[in-house]
Amino acid sequence: MKGEKGKPKFKTAKEDEPPAKSPKMNINLKETWGKSVKNEKIKIDRIKTVRLDKTDLPEDLEFKGYEEKIIQNIIMQTDNVLYRMEKYYSPSLGKTYIAELDSHLTGTSFGPETKALINALYFENRVTENKIASFLNSNGLHISEGTISNVLTKGEAAVLTGIKNEIFKSGLESSAYQQIDDTGMNISGRNGYATIIGNEKYSIYSIRTSKSRETVISLFPPEMPDKFTVLVGDDAPQFKKITSRYALCWVHEERHYKKLVPILEIHREELENKRAEIWEYYDKLQDYKEAPTRRKKKKLWDDFDKLFNYETGYEELDNRMSLTLGKKSELLTVLDYPEIPLHNNLSENGLRELVIKRKISGGVKSVDGIKAWENNMSILSTCKKLGVSFYEFMKGVFYEDIIISLPDLIASS
Repeated sequence: MKGEKGKPKFKTAKEDEPPAKSPKMNINLKETWGKSVKNEKIKIDRIKTVRLDKTDLPEDLEFKGYEEKIIQNIIMQTDNVLYRMEKYYSPSLGKTYIAELDSHLTGTSFGPETKALINALYFENRVTENKIASFLNSNGLHISEGTISNVLTKGEAAVLTGIKNEIFKSGLESSAYQQIDDTGMNISGRNGYATIIGNEKYSIYSIRTSKSRETVISLFPPEMPDKFTVLVGDDAPQFKKITSRYALCWVHEERHYKKLVPILEIHREELENKRAEIWEYYDKLQDYKEAPTRRKKKKLWDDFDKLFNYETGYEELDNRMSLTLGKKSELLTVLDYPEIPLHNNLSENGLRELVIKRKISGGVKSVDGIKAWENNMSILSTCKKLGVSFYEFMKGVFYEDIIISLPDLIASS
């Protein structure tokens, strides 16, 4: 998380011993990840049979089937259509009648595929508006940056907002826990905040000018689903007391110990030993999650005090352990809810996507822009978690014919 290199490896006496020989394992990449496995993931659009030139070959040839090879290719070409709408005039009524286009083609000069591509390029692939315009114009379209901005911020905005809200509703009902985190956001040149809420099935992004507890509470519906009782996050006060239980991220807590800079060698050893003990305890919590029992629960509860409730003589470390001890209930929520994660990596990783996009674009500049970011980033993240193509989903939105229901997928997964 945020440049971390994962759980540190602490040296033990056994590591000085030569490694024990183990049976050779077949780690041939071509055998473990063969062409057949790769090819199963490739969508086949057409099959072409290549005939063997039998000239000058023996007459007793026997057919033995086919050798197969997949050539992957994407064709970029325009599909600009001139619609000729029949027009009739009634002299008796003095009225003209014109054939109507499908609703998704009215009020626009660009088709659903183009609009979906613009959203995919901007939000999923982090391409700027001017580069999108350059790409489309060089491939046969005539489109301005202003039109691209309108597609991104105004295209089907109400529909996308409805989809995001339904995703949130289904996501809250899908699990006993949700994860939460926030980061800074530039809003029209001023400081703002982006908050992510979600779990393994979905993500919802919200952009606000404040990150107060009242603001965070307002992001949730007035009536929470009965199943949702635990919120997982870091030690930020605005996230607490929103649900009946709050679970702290162990990785965030251990990071406080990593930041200590002891001067004396004896204190460095004390700190290294303590960090090793914390990660050993963390591993035991992971084991408990896999097979929880009352006996394990009591032992882990008691061992927490043994781990943090004593003095080492290293004042900074002792103070840090005292603070951790005061968070016992929040750090051990997992003992009552083994299904919750011990860390908040999922939320941090989700925010990283938004942070990278923020750095490229400089943030949001309007109310429409805020809504567009919230809607598209929420739908994009949820699509990825559910294995749905964001581009294909957005085509359904702009065709006004959404076949895939993300809320239903969340509920059934």
